[in-house]
Amino acid sequence: MTEETGVIMGKIPLQGVKNARDLGDIETADGKRIRNRCLIKCGQLCGATQQDIEVLRDQYGVKLIVDLRTQMERIKFPDPEIKGIANIWNPIFKEDIQGAGVFTPGEKEILEKHLKALFILNHRWEKMGETENAAVEAVREMIQKEKFDPDAYMARIYHKFVNNQVIQKQIKQFFSLLVNRRGGAVLWHCGAGKDRSGICCALLLYALGVPKEQIVDYYASVEESSEDTVDYILEKLFPEKVPGNREYQELARKIFGVKNCYIEAFFDAIEKDYISVDNYLQKAVELHVDNIVRLKTLYLRS
Repeated sequence: MTEETGVIMGKIPLQGVKNARDLGDIETADGKRIRNRCLIKCGQLCGATQQDIEVLRDQYGVKLIVDLRTQMERIKFPDPEIKGIANIWNPIFKEDIQGAGVFTPGEKEILEKHLKALFILNHRWEKMGETENAAVEAVREMIQKEKFDPDAYMARIYHKFVNNQVIQKQIKQFFSLLVNRRGGAVLWHCGAGKDRSGICCALLLYALGVPKEQIVDYYASVEESSEDTVDYILEKLFPEKVPGNREYQELARKIFGVKNCYIEAFFDAIEKDYISVDNYLQKAVELHVDNIVRLKTLYLRS
């Protein structure tokens, strides 16, 4: 919790699931608060224990799970089947970045490799084939290039997300699922509970009336529970025993960790191309006034 902004991180203590957060009690600009046990974001659920499942189902009343991951992730690390909870697949993007015409060939190629490497490393995939090793090596080489700027790289990635029509369509579907909820809590997740889940969370909080400054603060707060995964990724990419790798580890940390400047870059990109976040939600995501009223009715309390 950050007392300056009133953001309550709402961490849910689960054994096998990272970054589980209840958005309840986050305050909007007009003094309302998000209802408790209605909106939950987290990392992948494949490691959920029976106790975790009972907590989410019985204590938090989850009735709908929205899986934002790629097909490869779902196959390799499937969600557990939970009786009484619907599971809907709504991939924010696909492995091959299908329909990503806004990417130049070079950007498209490196983004594909970045995502694949992130997936492999995040899941602690010890046995990697030729394709997986090539993806990791591509990211390693990118970071080792002279004058590589990780902040500019990640900002560019988020900027590309803003204008991608496939991603816009999937975000639209994400909001549609929330608008049409019929009781119970909604949980959405990606792999680490950071980028894809974070983008959806940021846009949802904005639609509910949470000030951007608080959203940025909330986004940055997920870093604390990702540290062990990030450390694993850094060691896999650049083993510390190799001389000179410490510098590369620090560069890589800026890609695979969480930094509030990235979600700020996401909002900046929206405002640059759509004038305002409100206009982006209306024009690109087709979230109109009646939808926003419905969201606020469902998920806010006085």
